[in-house]
Amino acid sequence: MNVWNVDSYTKLILIYFLTIFCFKVAISVSFAAPSSVSTEGPEAEGLLKWRHSLDNQNQALMSSWVGNSPCNWTGSACNEFRSITNISLSHTGLRGTLYAFSFSSFPSLLSLNLSQNLLYGNIPSILSNLSKLIYLDLATNQLFGRIPSEIGLLTSLNILNLDENHMNESIPNEIGSLRSLKELRLGENSLTGPIPASIWSLGNLTFLNLGSNQLSGTVPQEVGNLKSLNQLHLQFNNLNGPIPASIGNLANLTVFALLSNTFYGSIPSSLGNLTKLTWLDIQQNQLSGLIPPELGKLTLLFKLGLFLNNLNGSIPGELNNLTNLQNLGVSSNMLSGYLPQEIYNGGVLVNFSANDNYFIGSILKSFRNCSSLYRVRLDRNRLTGTISEDLGVYPHLNYIDLSYNNFYGEISHKWVQCQNLQSLKISHSSCIGEAQ
Repeated sequence: MNVWNVDSYTKLILIYFLTIFCFKVAISVSFAAPSSVSTEGPEAEGLLKWRHSLDNQNQALMSSWVGNSPCNWTGSACNEFRSITNISLSHTGLRGTLYAFSFSSFPSLLSLNLSQNLLYGNIPSILSNLSKLIYLDLATNQLFGRIPSEIGLLTSLNILNLDENHMNESIPNEIGSLRSLKELRLGENSLTGPIPASIWSLGNLTFLNLGSNQLSGTVPQEVGNLKSLNQLHLQFNNLNGPIPASIGNLANLTVFALLSNTFYGSIPSSLGNLTKLTWLDIQQNQLSGLIPPELGKLTLLFKLGLFLNNLNGSIPGELNNLTNLQNLGVSSNMLSGYLPQEIYNGGVLVNFSANDNYFIGSILKSFRNCSSLYRVRLDRNRLTGTISEDLGVYPHLNYIDLSYNNFYGEISHKWVQCQNLQSLKISHSSCIGEAQ
């Protein structure tokens, strides 16, 4: 008997099991790698469609954008399923709009960086289709129009950077829906209206830049809710009202910039709680009253800008603790009394402006030893003393203005030892002689 001969029943059984086996194999294959089929094509098509819409579509950088496998293209990265998760084309000279960008073609996209290019036009509202997006950087382009309210649907966003564009109209309140947001950068645009109240509830924010816009209204006490904040930039706007005392709750703050607004009232003493602060710039406002002695607790400060306000009284002695200061500006106020005595002892002061006040007394001997000075303005005060005795040799000094004071005596020969000095002004005093 031939062992390979089988009856009809056995054949049927074999055919049945073989059919089941082939069906399972087909099913497993179809589910094993669907992503390479289902996403690579649409993603490649989406990128190529956008590329062809650009004004300069023949970018050499995009020469790799051929074929149907965008995971190998310059500027893109994929996950293990060969679906694009990252598009990074920063600083590549791209010129055009985002209108042809197929936002719905990238279901896995986590990061989109098109910063520092020449993109213009509006930000399309269909950007909200990138539901998994964590990082969005469109900074330093020429985008204009309103920030679409639909951006509030990108609830996974950690970083939103639209700095340095031409965005206008008001900031949409929907930005307050981005509860995971850590960095919000909307600086250097033309945004108007008040800061949305919803922003003050973004408790995970570490960086907030709304500077260099046309924002108006006040900063409420709710700003104190942003306790994770490291940097707060509100400079160069039309903001007004008092500086809220709740700023003192932001214990992690290192940079606080309010310059060039119309804030009024006194400087809150609660700023003394911000012991991590390295940069405090509240110049060019309408602040009045005394400089709070609590600022002397900010021993890490290397910049303190108070000039062009309406501050009066004397500089508190506690500011002598700020020996890390590199930049100190108190000019154009109504300050009186003596200049700080020990603020120069750290030997790091570079820029010091105290002009246009009512300071009296002589330039202190400690000032003579501050060889780090680069630019000094003490003009238009009531300072006295001899220039020859009270000043030292400053190897880095470039500019010094001592005019319109009551100095007397001969001009010191030491000035010729200041090798980098470009401008020395001592007019309208009682000094004689010349530097030789």
